[in-house]
Amino acid sequence: MGIWKRHVDVYEDINKIDDYIRTSLQANQRVLNDAVNDLLDAGGKRLRPVLVLLAGRFGRYNKEKLIPLAAAVEIMHMATLVHDDIIDESELRRGRPTTRSRWGNSVAVFTGDFLFTRAFSLITQGVSRKNMHHLSSSIRAICEGEVDQYQSKFSQEISILRYLKRIARKTAVLFSLSCQVGAEESNCRQNTIRYLRKFGYDFGMAFQITDDLLDFSGDQNQVGKPLCSDFMEGVYTLPVIYTLQNTPYKDKMAKYIGRQDLTEGEIKEVGRLVEESGGLEKSRRLALRYLERCHNSLAQLPDNKAKGAMMELLEELIERRY
Repeated sequence: MGIWKRHVDVYEDINKIDDYIRTSLQANQRVLNDAVNDLLDAGGKRLRPVLVLLAGRFGRYNKEKLIPLAAAVEIMHMATLVHDDIIDESELRRGRPTTRSRWGNSVAVFTGDFLFTRAFSLITQGVSRKNMHHLSSSIRAICEGEVDQYQSKFSQEISILRYLKRIARKTAVLFSLSCQVGAEESNCRQNTIRYLRKFGYDFGMAFQITDDLLDFSGDQNQVGKPLCSDFMEGVYTLPVIYTLQNTPYKDKMAKYIGRQDLTEGEIKEVGRLVEESGGLEKSRRLALRYLERCHNSLAQLPDNKAKGAMMELLEELIERRY
């Protein structure tokens, strides 16, 4: 992300996190090493581990303590992506073949499990029991969100409330956790921890809504997967829900809901309906509301370089294209 080029110290720490992750994930099995290295080479924004470090700068910042913790959070995130791709039978992520696509479901399951075990191994080495509990609770919430999404695939019984609850568990909880553990392990004041945790939650909600917008409106080459891929997999996100709530468009959209045999032309028509109905614009407005909450939380925090970086992070999210 362009922001880190303006914050050289954060950029250097991201590289240290990547090095720490790569070292921590060395395995005795060649296929595991190949799968893990492929995941790392695919890149990623590293937002969650960066938030661990930025939150820590509001207290007694200890890089040597926080980098292993930030690495563990990112490894947990990687594990959830590997398992998510198995469930969704995804062929591409970030424009590259997924682990399951390259090595099959069995190796992908073991790779995800390996990542989880390494993450928890890192966590137990230097994290308080309280934060170990927070981390395990977050993984439980993520799993519950994934199960809810899987069970509701192709279902016509969808609502904004259920969608928001799902993305809170799937996405926002880990962003919130990243801020919370970074702050708590740095002995921040309780009020500071509370506002950082809230910032992470609202940032995660805005991030996921934006992600779901890009499934319809992004650049396919930059997004790294076919547009409308969630819809084709039966995952109906906020733009679709808003479209179905628009009476003139409900019947037009209804004939595409619940089907697994959509043609390329029908998928394009779904995208057109979602945009024409205002589904995309309403989703953008809701994402901006969550970003405004992020600004409100930051306003309660003391001024420092980390706060400035987080403000810039919000601006980049508003302009996000992939």
